[in-house]
Amino acid sequence: ILNELRPRVALILEYRGEVVLDDRLAKILEEVERRGSLLSACKSVGASYSRIWERISDLEALLGKRILEVRRGGPGGGGARLTKFGKALLRIYVEERAKVKGGSRVGPLGRSVMTPPDFLLLGSHDPALDIILSKVRESAPDIELRREWLGSAGGLAALMLEYADAAGTHLLDPETGRYNVPYIPRYWLEDRVVMIRGYQREIGLVSRRGEEYGLRDILAGRAKLVNRNPGSGSRILLDYLLKRAALDEGVDPAEIPRRVRGYQLEVRTHVGVARKVSSGDADVGVAIRYVAERFGLDFRRLAWEWYDLAVRRDSLRKPAAQEILRLFRSGEVGEIISNMPGYRLTPDSGRQIYP
Repeated sequence: ILNELRPRVALILEYRGEVVLDDRLAKILEEVERRGSLLSACKSVGASYSRIWERISDLEALLGKRILEVRRGGPGGGGARLTKFGKALLRIYVEERAKVKGGSRVGPLGRSVMTPPDFLLLGSHDPALDIILSKVRESAPDIELRREWLGSAGGLAALMLEYADAAGTHLLDPETGRYNVPYIPRYWLEDRVVMIRGYQREIGLVSRRGEEYGLRDILAGRAKLVNRNPGSGSRILLDYLLKRAALDEGVDPAEIPRRVRGYQLEVRTHVGVARKVSSGDADVGVAIRYVAERFGLDFRRLAWEWYDLAVRRDSLRKPAAQEILRLFRSGEVGEIISNMPGYRLTPDSGRQIYP
C-alpha cells in the first residue's frame, strides 16, 4: 500500500486571504463554459447545485464582481455562462495550476492547501466582521488570516477540537435569554477561551417588497421558507420562535418540519437567504437588516442579537487577535458599523465578558 501512495499538490487562488478558487470550483466553472448550464456542470462533477450556487453568490459578494450570467427559464430553458471577469479569473487559475503541475514554485496568486494559516476564524456569517478582517489584512499584510462560515455552533465545535483560533457566534440560550456565554460549558471550553463582546445586530424576517410575512404565515404554510443550516444562530433563533408560535396555536412542535414549506431548504449565509427570497425561490427567511436593505427586501424585526467573538486563550496573543482588539479600542469598528444599518455598539463592545 505504501508503495502506491502518491503526493498531490492542489492550488488555491486567494483574494485578501479568502479562498476564491480551488480545483473543484474551477472544474465546475470550466464545465459551465463547456455546457452552458450551472446545473449540468454540477451534475457532471457530482456537486450540490444549491451549495455551489451559494458559494458563487458569496464569492461575487466578496469580490464585488459578477462571475456568472444566468438566464432563468424561457424558450431555451435557461442557462449560464461566465462573465468577462469570470473568464479572466478562471484563466488565471488555469495558468497558475499549470505552473504548479510543471514544478514551478507557486507565486503570489496561489498557495498550497497544506500551508496552515496564521489565524483561522470560523463561525457565523457576518458582513461587518468581513470588513473588520479586511482591515486587519491591510494593517498587517504579512499575517495569513483565513475565515470560513460554519455557523455559530460549528465555530465553537472547532474551538473545542483546537482546530480554529476564534469563532464568531450569536447563539441565543432560550432558558436564560442570554447570548453566547451559556454555550461555553456545553462545548467544554470553560478554561480554554475568552469571550470578547462584539456588537448587536438587528435580525428579522425578510421578504419581497409588499409581501410581508410573520411566523404564523410560515407555520401555516402560507409562505415558503428558506432556512439556515443547523447549528447557525439564525436557525436556533427561528426554531425557538416557531416552537413558541406552534405552542400558542396548539400545534405539536414536532410537526414543524412537516408543516413548514421549505424547512429543508438550507443556505449558509444571510446573503444566501436574501438571494433565495429575491429570486422567488422562497418567500421568507431570517437575515439581518443590513443584508435585507442591500437586496431591497422588506424587513420585520425579530430581535436585537449579540454577535461576539470566542478566542482560544493560547491564540489571544497572536497578532491577528491583538489587531482585532485594537480596532475596537481605536473606534475603527464603530466607524465601520456606523455606516451599516441594523448594527450598533454598546459600551462593553471590544471588552472581555468571559471569564
